[in-house]
Amino acid sequence: MQRSDNFPKAGRISVITACILVSYALLPFVQISSRQIAFTVFGVFISINFNFYTLISLITAALAAAGTDWMLREHPNIGELSTIPHLILPALTAGAIGIPLGFLTVSPEWWIILALGSVLVLMVLAGEYISLETDNQYFPISLMVLSAVSFGLFLIIVITVRAANMRLFLTAAILPVVYAIFSIRVLQLRFGGSWPVKWTAVTALTLAQFTIGLYYWPLSPIRFGLLLMGPAYALTGIASSLEESPAFSDLHLEPLIMLGLIWMLAVFLG
Repeated sequence: MQRSDNFPKAGRISVITACILVSYALLPFVQISSRQIAFTVFGVFISINFNFYTLISLITAALAAAGTDWMLREHPNIGELSTIPHLILPALTAGAIGIPLGFLTVSPEWWIILALGSVLVLMVLAGEYISLETDNQYFPISLMVLSAVSFGLFLIIVITVRAANMRLFLTAAILPVVYAIFSIRVLQLRFGGSWPVKWTAVTALTLAQFTIGLYYWPLSPIRFGLLLMGPAYALTGIASSLEESPAFSDLHLEPLIMLGLIWMLAVFLG
């Protein structure tokens, strides 16, 4: 069977990436004081620092989602397919760029992160377009890119949450939900389009146990992030392996090997 080679048009994908790049590039020239938003939920006081970087992150996330939908609509095989599953990762990628930019002062490193983030958005947009066709010759590459970006963003979010010193109930509520969003997208790609709700629920609840268990350990944000990313990657790989064959004897060793390597990295980099 002949494999297709459909690729997104340079005009549309460049416009989306440029809009996101310009949105963040203008930030150094706009100075708006941050605001503290406080509210109470079930008797628990929650305080959130809302600044201009947070606002721009939300705007660029919405912009990336809308732009991705616009780009996918010109795919020859889109038909009646829903674009919603393909909007999640571009939106989170575009929004997540603002996290490190908000922590750093404007410097050469700030601009380097902005440039790398833009390249990342470009890769995700191309990957989502290609993922519409499993018989596309670039589909294996797009699967690797989207999976790598998903776990990379999850690591960034975990490190940010840890650095913010959030309370246990917030950490244990936010991180498993974020992981579930990434996990369901990665598993959907690996399963060929079906929504793996059960596997996502199992892996997210398991990760919540790791999150609670590691919370009170005296860990740096980087070490905490790596110690959580290890099981996050392994759980997704194990779910994918068991979906192919329920027999534990057929379980792939790659997720367990990666778990060990990531935990070793946590020991030396933390």
